[in-house]
Amino acid sequence: MDSMVTVGMPRSLLYFKFYPLWKTFLEELGCTIVLSPRTNKNIVEKGVELGFNELCLPIKIYYGHVAYLLDHYPDLDYIFIPRYISLDPQGFYCPKFLSLPDAMRGNFEHLPKLLVWEVNAKEALKIQWAIKLGAKLGANVTRTTAAYQKAVKSYKDFKAVIKGGIFITKALNALEKGEPLPDPRDMQRHPITIFVLGHPYNVYEDYTTMNMLDKLEKMSVNVMALENVPSEEFKNRVKIGGKFDNYWGNEQEILQTSHYLFDGGRSAVDGIIFIISFACGPDSLIAEIVMRDMQAKKIPYMSLIVDEHSGSAGLETRIETFVDMIKRKKLGGAN
Repeated sequence: MDSMVTVGMPRSLLYFKFYPLWKTFLEELGCTIVLSPRTNKNIVEKGVELGFNELCLPIKIYYGHVAYLLDHYPDLDYIFIPRYISLDPQGFYCPKFLSLPDAMRGNFEHLPKLLVWEVNAKEALKIQWAIKLGAKLGANVTRTTAAYQKAVKSYKDFKAVIKGGIFITKALNALEKGEPLPDPRDMQRHPITIFVLGHPYNVYEDYTTMNMLDKLEKMSVNVMALENVPSEEFKNRVKIGGKFDNYWGNEQEILQTSHYLFDGGRSAVDGIIFIISFACGPDSLIAEIVMRDMQAKKIPYMSLIVDEHSGSAGLETRIETFVDMIKRKKLGGAN
């Protein structure tokens, strides 16, 4: 296999969840990864231009990232586009994730060859999809298996750091620069903790949230997110009303996190902010359930719906007011 194979990777969607796994696997097979930049105004505008109104904001942003790679790196050998169908046999990812490679093929005329990392827990073990992808790169089963095992170890090490309370974005920045992962023991602790709930591609998109996580830190707030919740909380599926099973796998994580906050995790947080992308149907339904759970437990709760037109001034005002309310309630107005 050519050791100079270049693979473009959009810095969007499941990049925020699986990049350490993908990075190690591809590099072990001799690939050079070319990442698109962090989301910016031009990328969002391009994605909005290429997409259509019914698409949710994260998918529009993904279009913009693919377009950036094609415009700035026309000689790429491949573009890496995942197709996550299911991570467990009982659910499915959103149809937009299932059809992502096909959507890109249908909307870009001069697309290079695609590397499709497909995961479907209903049909096969994850390593079998890795072997298929390795074969496309000319790697034999032995080499691909070794690369996948190393990738899984890197991913577990990464998740261990995140479980300690480090933001995914801070850990990803270190990983991209080849620096050691941050040590959770070095984190500064504050008396107020706010849980920022939502899919990683919503929570960690600094451009669309106006760097909300950093703003919360500057307000002397500890920030928790779904990725910081203990792993055992995601082992059992949550049924809506005790009997209705949620169809979407990525919404199941939200329900499991809400269940954790409703039950054993209540004492760990002082308030919850739910980040929702405009035009996401499943999120809008789940948000209603989460809101009722938090009202039942009397946990301060706020939902923020973001789209390509969101303005920083209104967002900052709402966040500052929410934090101030919690501080006054818990600390008697002390900052």
